Amino acid sequence: MSHAPFDLRGIPLALHLNGPVDVPALLGACAVVAGRHPVLGRVRVTRTESTPERYPRVATAEAARPFDLERGPLARFTLVTVGPERVRLLFTAHGRVFDAGSKDVLVRELADAYFARATLPGTASPCAPAPQPYGSSPGVPGSPSGRADRRGGSGADGGVLPAPPDGAEEFWRERDRAPAELVLPGLRAVPHGTGPGEIVEMVLGGAESGALTEAATVLGATRFELLLAAVGVLLRRYGTSASPLALDLGTRTRETRDRIGPFVARVPFVPHPALGERFPDHLRAVRAELRAMYRFRHAPPDPPASPVLLSYRRRAAVPEFPGVGAGVEWTVFNGAAHGALHIQAVDAGPSLTLGLRFNPAAIGHDDVSGIAGHLRALLRAISAEPRAKVADLTEPPHPTPQEEPSVTDLFVPAPDNVTEPPAEEDPVTAQVREIWQEILRLDDIGLDEDLYDLGGHSLTITQIIARTRRRLGVEVSLDVFFDNPTIAGVAEEVTRLRGGAA
Repeated sequence: MSHAPFDLRGIPLALHLNGPVDVPALLGACAVVAGRHPVLGRVRVTRTESTPERYPRVATAEAARPFDLERGPLARFTLVTVGPERVRLLFTAHGRVFDAGSKDVLVRELADAYFARATLPGTASPCAPAPQPYGSSPGVPGSPSGRADRRGGSGADGGVLPAPPDGAEEFWRERDRAPAELVLPGLRAVPHGTGPGEIVEMVLGGAESGALTEAATVLGATRFELLLAAVGVLLRRYGTSASPLALDLGTRTRETRDRIGPFVARVPFVPHPALGERFPDHLRAVRAELRAMYRFRHAPPDPPASPVLLSYRRRAAVPEFPGVGAGVEWTVFNGAAHGALHIQAVDAGPSLTLGLRFNPAAIGHDDVSGIAGHLRALLRAISAEPRAKVADLTEPPHPTPQEEPSVTDLFVPAPDNVTEPPAEEDPVTAQVREIWQEILRLDDIGLDEDLYDLGGHSLTITQIIARTRRRLGVEVSLDVFFDNPTIAGVAEEVTRLRGGAA
C-alpha cells in the first residue's frame, strides 16, 4: 500500500493569541518572517472563522492537509478567528524546508515582527516573495537533510555547510548494517517509511522531571543522553538483540542556528546494552557514539530503514506578543508516523513531553500505551538507582488490551516524594486535578500550571471537557482553556456552572 499521502504531510504548530490582536500587524509579521527565510519559498496565508467547538476539527484538518511538492507552496499560515479577541495562527511546512528546531525560530521572529508592527494596515500584502521553482533554487534543498551534497557547499536557506572531516564515508559505512529484528508487545508488522499514524502522549513533570535531571547529573550526562540510553534498555528488555534505532540529529551550526530550514539528518544508532552491563557503562557508550556522530553529522548517510525513530529537542519559552496573551501548541499531531514507532521528546526543562507515534497497522493503541507505561517506569527506576545493572531492571510484561500495567509492578517502586493534593482541597478542584492527571499522565500538577506548558493541545482539551462532562455534569467552554488553562481556572468555571456549590 502506498504511503505517499502521508509523506506529503507537514510539520505543524499552533500559536494561540488572546486579547486585542492587531490582525494586520500579525499578517504583516507572517510576510516578514517568510521574507527573511527564502528556503520557505512562496508562503500561502489564508484567513477563516470558526467557533471554539469547531476549532479542534479545523486545526486537525489543517495539520493533516498534504502538500504538492512539485507546485508548492511548501509552507502555509492559516489565521483562524474563534471568537472575540480569540485568534489562532496555524503554521505548517513540509520537511523539505522546515524542521522541529525551526519552530522556535519561527515563533520568536513572529513575536519580534509583531512587536515592531512591521506592516501597517494596507501597506503590504500578507504573502511572502514570488514563487520559485521547487527543487531547483538554493532555497529549496533537493534532500530532506538540507545539504547540497556530502562534501560541503550550500545548505538550507543558502547557508554554507562546513566540509565534513576526513573519514566521514568510512564512519557511516561501518554503521551501514541491517537493523535488528524489532520485538515489541503486540507488534504485528514492521513498516518502513511514513504511513498512517496515531499517538500516545505522556508528560514527565514535577518530581519525575526533577529526578531525571538529578540522575543525569549524577551520571555526568544530559537528559537527552539518559533518555536515549533508557530507550535502548527498554528495547533490550523486550528481547531485541541489537539496535533497531535511528536518530533525528540536528545539523545546525553557529551560523545557521537562527535560520529556518531542514537542519536535521536521520542517522542509524548502533550502541545496544548487554544484560550483564551496568547502566552507566551503557550510557558511556551512548555518549561516546553521539560525540563521534556529531563530527560527521554534516555528511550523513542515506536515511536508514530502522523501525524505531527517536527525535528530541529542547523547547524555548513562548516569546511575548505585546498586549495579548500567547501560548503555543508545539506538538500538533499530523496523523502520520514513521516506521513502527516514533518517539518524539520535547524538553521544556520543568517537564519532558513524550509522544509515541505509531502505525496502527503494525501495533495497537493499547500496546503502545503499555510501552509508554514501561518507559515511564524504567525512567523512574533509573532515577531511583542510576548505577543498576541492565539485568536488574525487571523485564516488562506484555500488556493486555484495555489494561495499562502499573508502573510499580514493572520495575522498582516509584519515588515516594510525589506531591499529594492538599488535604483541604475542595471536591471540585480535587476532581478536576484527577482528570488532568489521568489525561496528561502526570502525578504532580500545580493548581496554576499552564496546560500548554504541560504538553497539552487541542485534543487534550477535548478529552478534559468530555471527562468533566461525564463526572461533574457540566459542559466547560473551550474559552476557559484560552483564558485560564489551569486546574484552578477550570475548577472555578465548573463551580460557577454548578451554581457555586463545591
